[in-house]
Amino acid sequence: MKLKRSVKLFFAFVVILSFVISSVAYSQTNSELLIKAGSAYLQAQNAKTVDEEIRIDLRFSLGKNAKEEDKILEEFLKKMYIKTRVVSDIVKQEANMTLSFYYNNKQIITGSIYANKELAVYNFPQIYSKPLYVKLSDAYKNMPVKIDVEKYTKLFDIKANKQLQDLVASYAPVLMPQLTAAAKFSDKKVDVVFSNGKKQSCDEIIFEFNKNSSIEILKTILTKAANDAKTKEFILQVTKLILEDYKAILQSNTQSQEELNIPDFDVNEVMGLINQNYTQTINEAVYSIDELKPQIPPFTLQYRMMIDDKNNLKGERLYFYLKDSNDFKIMIDIKGVINSLNANIKVQKIDISNGADMTKLTEKDIEIMQKNLENILKKLGLPMVGTKM
Repeated sequence: MKLKRSVKLFFAFVVILSFVISSVAYSQTNSELLIKAGSAYLQAQNAKTVDEEIRIDLRFSLGKNAKEEDKILEEFLKKMYIKTRVVSDIVKQEANMTLSFYYNNKQIITGSIYANKELAVYNFPQIYSKPLYVKLSDAYKNMPVKIDVEKYTKLFDIKANKQLQDLVASYAPVLMPQLTAAAKFSDKKVDVVFSNGKKQSCDEIIFEFNKNSSIEILKTILTKAANDAKTKEFILQVTKLILEDYKAILQSNTQSQEELNIPDFDVNEVMGLINQNYTQTINEAVYSIDELKPQIPPFTLQYRMMIDDKNNLKGERLYFYLKDSNDFKIMIDIKGVINSLNANIKVQKIDISNGADMTKLTEKDIEIMQKNLENILKKLGLPMVGTKM
């Protein structure tokens, strides 16, 4: 349970960090350092094409509570890392991602994923001999309720949604003291090594947060949100969309609703209660954070931006480390190198003429994939007892 809580904690603060930097990018500030970081971040977010290579390292230890199988996994992760290269065309809405797993610096699994507006394709020959594809129209065809995902995409598209831009920017003034304290220039230039082997010397801006500063930022955001009319309007807007879709799903399957003993509800009535209790609920959340603070282990969250002399974002690194009193530890280290932004790129497609439709896979197909994966991991000394795909 601690592992799950810690992973959730990490991703929660990643979301907060993205919100915080976005608030700088979409606002005016007198801090030269924050202007430099915000404009570089905004330029990358608005890019029409992106080519980025990423390396992911993960470490964890259950410390005093570790069992033998936990220690095996711990040692395995020490020698394992993931490399991926994502080439995407935002205008055409298509992307290709090569994904490789390494162990002892040797590639053990490699493959690629391609996706556009119409289909997704997965090609991992070591797992399954044919590319696997799914047409999105087929995936949605058997769904009892057709959820309009586009309405959520548009709502959270900060590049196109002026309402969201203004809302995020409004948080910059209240966050500025914490951001100023967290940001600093590295005292030396750093070399960014691109996928083709070329190097470029860049300035490095570092945002560093710990348990106390992260909690203060979260409390600052919530405190403003509790009494901010525009924030309330946006949250209620999102909540109503979710409730309407949730109700439609329940109504499409009354048997499951009865089996799970889920009561029916009136969306407008629920929205009235949420509207009425909005400020009180968020204020209570702020108080709860203070109560939970002693239970949260110390941690470090660091985000580094590598920026060239033209203020282009060339690399980034997200690092998270947590350790509690029982020596439970988790470390997530994500390094990204941006090969290009807005370049004339070609997104590599995956041929599906000899592929297999994922909606028509048999139990035997699933067993083959499971067996292939187990064999690979067993060769590395990692037992996969009861593995399910």
